[in-house]
Amino acid sequence: MIKISSELASQHISRHAIGDLLYYLERIHWANNCNYHQLTIEAWEVGIWVKEVGIISYKDLAEFIRETSIFKASGLQVQQRSPNLFLVQGSQRPWYTVQRRSRQYICECMLYRCRRKRLRNEFPQLFEALNKKIFCHHIIAAYQSLK
Repeated sequence: MIKISSELASQHISRHAIGDLLYYLERIHWANNCNYHQLTIEAWEVGIWVKEVGIISYKDLAEFIRETSIFKASGLQVQQRSPNLFLVQGSQRPWYTVQRRSRQYICECMLYRCRRKRLRNEFPQLFEALNKKIFCHHIIAAYQSLK
């Protein structure tokens, strides 16, 4: 079993997040016998083990993270203040600052900061499955506003 911080686990492998992932993957037979509060979840080297379902690959988890980030970004307002500075609408705060530095985007939200600080070292399997890219929905909204 992989030991990851509670901050990272709460964002990516909480019971609620894994329940949503299982519905996304259409692996819902578990829902007949229990709810997502009753799921038993562990991070393993090969994937996320869910007692009621089996192994979920990190590739599937990464795809789900990308898809939900794109969905969350779709309705956000973006104001471009300069070629490399964006204000993106948030839910915890009215606006988050997203900066573009060379070929990298940086956001000040807690999700991005948690991923940037912890994902590479604590959860390298997921980091690899995300193509070694750290992002949040604010960054995706800023990037999409340029298209």
